[in-house]
Amino acid sequence: MLLWTLIACAEDLRSRPFPDAIAPSDSVPVLDSWDTGGPADTETETETDTETDTETDTETDTETDTETDTDTETGSIQACYLGEDRSYKTCLDVVDWSPAWGSDYVYPAPYNGSLQYIAPSRYVDLGAVLASLKLAPNFALDEFMQEWKGPYGVYQTHMVDHLQNLRDDTGGALSITSGYRSPGYNAGLDGSASSSRHMYGDAADMSSSVVGLSALASICEDEGADYVSEYTSHVHCDWRDDPLDPAFYDVSGLTSSPAPRPVHNARFVIGETWTTTATGFDEGEPLRRWTAYGPDGQLAGQHVGETWTPPDDAVRIEVTVGGQVTLVQSF
Repeated sequence: MLLWTLIACAEDLRSRPFPDAIAPSDSVPVLDSWDTGGPADTETETETDTETDTETDTETDTETDTETDTDTETGSIQACYLGEDRSYKTCLDVVDWSPAWGSDYVYPAPYNGSLQYIAPSRYVDLGAVLASLKLAPNFALDEFMQEWKGPYGVYQTHMVDHLQNLRDDTGGALSITSGYRSPGYNAGLDGSASSSRHMYGDAADMSSSVVGLSALASICEDEGADYVSEYTSHVHCDWRDDPLDPAFYDVSGLTSSPAPRPVHNARFVIGETWTTTATGFDEGEPLRRWTAYGPDGQLAGQHVGETWTPPDDAVRIEVTVGGQVTLVQSF
């Protein structure tokens, strides 16, 4: 009788190579707006995110002043972004939150009491700025915040820095399919977390025109992302532990601390084909990466997909779900 053992472990298997031939979702380039006129949206068919990805001078400016700036003429607080020339002089006025904005801008209580989940105090008035304004050499404002999702938006200045670094590292266009979400807009998305980091302006769902999903996830981690998860169509990366941007948040006297992470669970479902159930993934179907080993420990097969039929000689099956949970079964 075969002895079946189910083990859930936190081992990260991204270092195991998955040949492009068996991972079409990672090997086929995803066309971005520079190629198609607009990236595909994983949230809704009416999304009109527009990437204006143009090749520009990649000279790195060592200035990294992303703190709150005050316009000396008006006294207003501004959020100053990297900008097309990397000078951090692309500054936008921000406006105070008002209860007159209604329920779409009412935030939940801080998740698990974490101060990283306090509500923003100030926002960009999206009706007062050009959607095409370049916030970084390869990114325009409307790739991160769209007025049709709500008239006010929050996208932290350091988040734009991280995404431009990713763009520089990959050497090709990034398609941002979800940036800022107002609480009202977020609530209308099926399955979205009630305290999604998209509401706090430090998260992005994305794909790349030049690297696969697994490689993009690894590059996010190298860029210091605090939470990364892989889905069948995109990678979610957020920097939830970065200090909150004082242009948008009242942080005086607050001490940043690690923000809570989602709780993920998965288990094998074995039949003629193998699959897994998964919980805790709130942005779609998590990507599953399968590996099989033979009696002598040799690699017997690999696969990327929701289901798989392992080779007959396999004695050990491993699957990583969403880049977060690894299951192992030996027999």
